[in-house]
Amino acid sequence: MSSSANNASVPASVPVSAVVIGARDLEASLKFYSGTVGLPVVESSTWEGPDFERYWHLPAGARARVAFLAHGADPVGRIQLMEFSARERKLVRPPEIRRATGLFNLNIYASDIEKDFAQLKAQGFNFWSEPARNNFGPVVGETLEAAFDGPDGVVINLIQLLTEDPKTVIGHILAFIATYGRTPTGFTAVVTTAHGVLDMEKAIGFYYGPLRMSLFIESVLKGPVTNRALCLPAHCETRSVIVQGAHEYGKIALATPMNYEVPNLVPAAVAPNIGYLAQSFQIANIDESARACAAVGAEVYTAPMTIALPGRGKCASMLVRNPGSGALQELFQVV
Repeated sequence: MSSSANNASVPASVPVSAVVIGARDLEASLKFYSGTVGLPVVESSTWEGPDFERYWHLPAGARARVAFLAHGADPVGRIQLMEFSARERKLVRPPEIRRATGLFNLNIYASDIEKDFAQLKAQGFNFWSEPARNNFGPVVGETLEAAFDGPDGVVINLIQLLTEDPKTVIGHILAFIATYGRTPTGFTAVVTTAHGVLDMEKAIGFYYGPLRMSLFIESVLKGPVTNRALCLPAHCETRSVIVQGAHEYGKIALATPMNYEVPNLVPAAVAPNIGYLAQSFQIANIDESARACAAVGAEVYTAPMTIALPGRGKCASMLVRNPGSGALQELFQVV
């Protein structure tokens, strides 16, 4: 496919194309994402050179072993794993942190959580609780969910969709998955990913502005039962805003504390550290996106440059900080 065709097919409302994760040990991370979750590795490489160093703000001679994983017909919800060569690599999210400002978790649809729960516990993964039912009311429907500490400090939330009525939100998504398909082990690509923010309006301004995403659902999370599932004290109230692009996958669950404080992961979420480093979005025109980012106050981390990105080829790409949190956001145009 030509670059013009690639970018002509970019939706006006942009979902998360990929999540970028710094891996402690690439093989261990692949054992989970490729082996257990079943996402195929579509590209493996060693990424190095002056452009790589400039892009990620790394010293001369830096490099990373990279694996790019994807599932389905669309460039959405993919995972880019990068094991950097640096001696000093900090863990972005220590396991004791259960809520935070910054990029936080990956939501993946599962087909049989009870089975997955037993299998992953046997592999040594630490679950936050037993699988729990969540009823979101007659319009949305019901799920079964279980969160655990995944590889590299990234929280993984497995979600089994229970409501089959196609008139409900969950029933609609189930029908989509039935057509779109799952991995050989019964999972999906990244359907939603969490982003804790300090300023919700500024964060939304970025996603609604340069990326033209739209509101999926908004609510205030509160009450003892909800807070127990969120690993929060009973009195806490959290504003939750889920935004979406033009796809069932690649949504973003934004959250900001209303009456409590949480740690900030953003300062440590940079290369060559271990953890969730960036969200990546395919846009149609890098110059237009750069202007739109400036208009909403998104600080430039790496100015637009031509670079070969893993799994995507030659691109015009930039990194900015989300004005609502400071978290890194990658915008790329295939050229």
